[in-house]
Amino acid sequence: MNGDVNETMSSIQLLRDRFCKTYAYAGVPEVCRAPGRVNLIGEHTDYNGLPVLPMALRQSVRIAFAPKKNRLIQVRNANPRYADATFQNGPDIPPSPPGDWTNYCKAAVQGLNVHFGVRSYPGMDLLVDADLPAAAGLSSSSAMVVASSLAYLRAIGKTLEKDISRLELAALLASAEHYVGTRGGGMDQAVIINGKAGYACKIDFFPVRTEHVPLLDDHVIVVCDSTVRVEKSGDALHAYNAGPRLSRLATALLEQTAKAEFDDGVQLERIGDLYFGPLCLTHLEVTELCERTFVKPGMILQEAATRLQCTTESIRERWIGDLPEPSEGFPLQARVRHLRTEFRRVEEARDALQAGDPAAVGALMDESHRSCAGDYFISSPELDVLTQAARNAGAVGARLTGAGFGGATVNLVPTTEKDTFIERITASYYRRYLDFNGNVPVFIAEAGDGAGYLPSSAG
Repeated sequence: MNGDVNETMSSIQLLRDRFCKTYAYAGVPEVCRAPGRVNLIGEHTDYNGLPVLPMALRQSVRIAFAPKKNRLIQVRNANPRYADATFQNGPDIPPSPPGDWTNYCKAAVQGLNVHFGVRSYPGMDLLVDADLPAAAGLSSSSAMVVASSLAYLRAIGKTLEKDISRLELAALLASAEHYVGTRGGGMDQAVIINGKAGYACKIDFFPVRTEHVPLLDDHVIVVCDSTVRVEKSGDALHAYNAGPRLSRLATALLEQTAKAEFDDGVQLERIGDLYFGPLCLTHLEVTELCERTFVKPGMILQEAATRLQCTTESIRERWIGDLPEPSEGFPLQARVRHLRTEFRRVEEARDALQAGDPAAVGALMDESHRSCAGDYFISSPELDVLTQAARNAGAVGARLTGAGFGGATVNLVPTTEKDTFIERITASYYRRYLDFNGNVPVFIAEAGDGAGYLPSSAG
């Protein structure tokens, strides 16, 4: 069976039964699932063409679905927090207001329509359920996109791994999700579709390639939700998009330096091209090139325009959009430093996992958090406190995971210490720091299988 072995037949049947009550005319539905993911290391590197090391989770978004012949797509959620929605399928599907959860379904449908040249525009009835917390840095949004795509593949008569490979679908959906307004890379879609139980997934990009890396036998990954909620498609969209936009500007400036030093024909689409493109530079050579390009911590817009021999308006139009300019200039030096050092940390973490070296993995996680906070500016006071509390509670390594600004942390903990760790983090962060009296949002993350279709019956 495709999908995670942790899916119980009873929960699948409950979802089917609820679908039949919600859509009494639709008949017995199929069910698909798409897991969340937790990124062990490699933050904001994917859209720069640099590798990441996440793992798929057992927790997932599940959709019971049935295609229909008219163009109407109805989306319902088992969680009453999410409003019912209906939209017409067609060649150009208008997005809902920013932050609306149905945009993730629309992104999948529109992306597959374009890819397959769909002209019939079939409809679907969908009932969504999840045991994956939303806006916690575990990629519930991309899981919704992937699960919606699996349902819609059935509606248009296409078969996963026959009409489109898993890697192809991951790349397609990474682009399709731009419909929502976020300009991320392809990590989430790649690991959600290609994860493997018991393994992390090292992912390289452009094109997408995956390598399964065994996890440590004597340590567990504990996810701690900071309780700070960040909706990437809502208020935090501007802050989130600063990463991709400033990376594009930094790439243009690095290309200018590379042209002057190597060849006037050098072209860079993303920072990873320094390593994997025609230049094939070493880590040391890239470091030196970056230091020559970004001499000062900040670069004002006018200086960037002078270097690139264009106007400030052109820079905004081509690269950074409406990002506000800090008085001290854009912190390109620090942002690029994070990307090149995070690349090395991903490679070293993969090697440390294969060697069974938890101390090395933990040290790299700690370094990654410091870089995310100090060089890429995606942490928050709560995330900084939570990671330090985790180290004090016995974690070998702790770092934020996901887009940042809020959400969750990922912590490497000796298996024998997991219960003590949870007790200590509960007392120090949730009770003392947050004065939080509810059920503590902490869980041991088990690596699960990638997205797929679930059994057709509960018998």
